[in-house]
Amino acid sequence: MKICALARNAMALAVVVFAAGCANFSAVSQGDPTQAVADRVGAPGTVWKSPDGSETWEYPAGYYGVQTFMIDIGVDKGVRNVRQVLSEEYFSKVQRGMSREEVHRLLGRPREIWYFPPRDEEAWTWRYQDINYRLFSVLFDRTQGTVRGVLRLDEPTYGGTRR
Repeated sequence: MKICALARNAMALAVVVFAAGCANFSAVSQGDPTQAVADRVGAPGTVWKSPDGSETWEYPAGYYGVQTFMIDIGVDKGVRNVRQVLSEEYFSKVQRGMSREEVHRLLGRPREIWYFPPRDEEAWTWRYQDINYRLFSVLFDRTQGTVRGVLRLDEPTYGGTRR
């Protein structure tokens, strides 16, 4: 009986993960109410609340994903904007001195976080697609919690093929 319940729970989780991966953000339009957004693309990974009552809903694509969508919701609970933020347009907004929260709010949850104690550094990395798969990293001073710099790299290839 326990095995059946475990299998059923695993199957339900797989369906939720698959559905989130297949969310159609082009179906979300300006003015759509929040309930319609949730019905179409599911619950956001993070909800960022602004002092004026507006919100930004974050939809990270997961470990191998190359897109993160942000949906801006107005005070009237209607969609104002839908943005895919893993792009040069948003990477170029990362500036020296920004906080972790500011970067997270701009680009969404990173794919990986690495710590480098000898340098007192923390690196957040996102995977994105330009022509090839690439990695964008933000390097933070761990003590101050602020951006030191950024780094763009081609994703490593193994055996001459890309994932």
